[in-house]
Amino acid sequence: MSERNGFGSFFVGLLTGAVIGAVATVLYAPNSGEETRAALKGKKEDIIGKANLSVDDAYKQAETAAREARDRFEALASTTRRRAEDITRRGQVILEEQIGNLKKSAAETVEETVPEEILMPNEDVAETPETPAEPEMPENEAGEPEAAEK
Repeated sequence: MSERNGFGSFFVGLLTGAVIGAVATVLYAPNSGEETRAALKGKKEDIIGKANLSVDDAYKQAETAAREARDRFEALASTTRRRAEDITRRGQVILEEQIGNLKKSAAETVEETVPEEILMPNEDVAETPETPAEPEMPENEAGEPEAAEK
């Protein structure tokens, strides 16, 4: 139960202090109530005006930042595109060089492994025999072959 009384005592002391503070503030205020309310209203309007300016400034800064980010992105994209095209061209040149080297290497390999007689036939090499001609058939006066006699 002592805890309950401790909390109650604290609460009563807090409430009493708040009331005394409010009374002291009203009694010792340098201005009248109307003047104090007018001053508070003016301060409120100043704060709201500054807040609006801050919001407008923040909006303008955000627009500027977005524009700058877009410009940087476009510049980066352009640079990347140019570099990709350059790499593609270099790759094409290297590919063509490698194809040429491969063809040259293949030709050298063929020359080294295939006998020369096959690559460049010589007149001294035995020729293939000609096929025998068909026997001629006797022709009649009209130039037609004669029929074989039975």
